[in-house]
Amino acid sequence: MKVIKVFNNNVVLVSDEKHEQAILFGKGIGFKKQPGDEISKGKNVQTFIKNIKDPEWLNSLSNLLENVPVEYLAVSKNIIKHAEKDLSTTFNQFLVISLADHIYFAVKRSSKQDVSSLVSVKEVYPLEYAEAEKSVKRINTAFNVKLPPGEAGLIAIHFVENEMSPINENQKLGEDYVSLHLSKILQIIISDLGYPEQPATLERLTVHLRFLITQIQSDNKYISDASPDNKKILESFLKQFPKLRTTLKKVQDYFYQEMNYKLNNSERLYLVIHLKQVENSSEDE
Repeated sequence: MKVIKVFNNNVVLVSDEKHEQAILFGKGIGFKKQPGDEISKGKNVQTFIKNIKDPEWLNSLSNLLENVPVEYLAVSKNIIKHAEKDLSTTFNQFLVISLADHIYFAVKRSSKQDVSSLVSVKEVYPLEYAEAEKSVKRINTAFNVKLPPGEAGLIAIHFVENEMSPINENQKLGEDYVSLHLSKILQIIISDLGYPEQPATLERLTVHLRFLITQIQSDNKYISDASPDNKKILESFLKQFPKLRTTLKKVQDYFYQEMNYKLNNSERLYLVIHLKQVENSSEDE
């Protein structure tokens, strides 16, 4: 096999004699390697993905590996393998990248307070949620952490958003409606806060908004947010970052005026956390 690209010391893109490309990873496999070098697959080297043909996917992987250790990619792949089997579905190839990115940041913030619960996920997508709970246990074991329960809802959203063959076709709602509102809300946010330098930042926001808009369109009833803590945390956050209050209000007004939906405190809190990530990424440019 020949080296096509070295992502880092532990991950390389190779091509075999049939010109089929694959990602290999193993400790030190890419050390001092250059494109065109011959490489052999030792017993401690794993094939990550075979028959790669999408340059956009490779570019996304390259961006991920600049910031995220390969171990998170391996855990992401393992979670997807179990989820596809348990849910009898297949996922978009980009899920392994977006999920690895999510896991990395979830582990980094694991010691912080859980403010990421989306109460409707379990009721609307019970199968994906149950599988996501298993995924959280796998992450906890792999990285010796204890993720907050809210992470199961976030991982379940990743599953729902990337299913190529939805478990329930009735859950596959009007994409035109979702895309229209998603585009307009993103325009409001980017106009206020700038375009984030890191693609993953915008991707996480997009996943959250798409899920929320889909739930509104499907007319599923939300469990009211009765926790006083969310309101207190939200107000504290907005006092610390007052610039975000204006953007949050514009987005709130859009949901109310265009979709006749009033965001509760939990939804506002989670949204403003995303807005802060966008603002931070935009300022890094």
